[in-house]
Parts: sequence; structure tokens; C-alpha cells
Amino acid sequence: MPPCAIEFIERFAEDVRVLPTARRLEIEEALRRLSQTFGQPHLHTGLGIRRLKHNYFECRVGRDLRMVFKLDGSVLTMTRIGNHEDVRKFIKGT
Repeated sequence: MPPCAIEFIERFAEDVRVLPTARRLEIEEALRRLSQTFGQPHLHTGLGIRRLKHNYFECRVGRDLRMVFKLDGSVLTMTRIGNHEDVRKFIKGT
């Protein structure tokens, strides 16, 4: 499977901008791995990818940070990043 394209909505970018540099580097690495391995469960070990509802998924960045994205064909649109509670609130509102 070829790498997935990754797009960002503005809210995701805003959430990332306020994080420390070290966390942003972790996010960058997780995005790279996600793009290359999504849809290949044996390769994306450690990202903790799981379906939330409909075409929304989450993946882990470390222990306490989650990225939410929407799958549209071969494009992953990053919609939110935050802790478990932030993700729960976002999904409840979609």
C-alpha cells in the first residue's frame, strides 16, 4: 500500500503550535509513521491506531497525547490533537 497523503485542518495546526518543540518533533515522527503504515496493522505497532466512529480514527503520540484524523480515500485529514478527554469531547460533538 502506498503512503497516505496527510492534510491538516486549521484547528489541528493551532493545537500543535502551542505545544513545546519536543512534543512537536514527536508529532512529526508519528505523522511520518502514520502516513507510511496506515492500513498495515503489523507495521503501525506502537501508534495505537483505532477507529473512533464512522471514518474517524485516533493514534497515540506518547502516553498522553492523541491525534484524531478522518479517512477519506487515501487521504488522512488531521482534525484534532489533545489528551484522551479532548478526543472524547471532539467525537461526542461530531
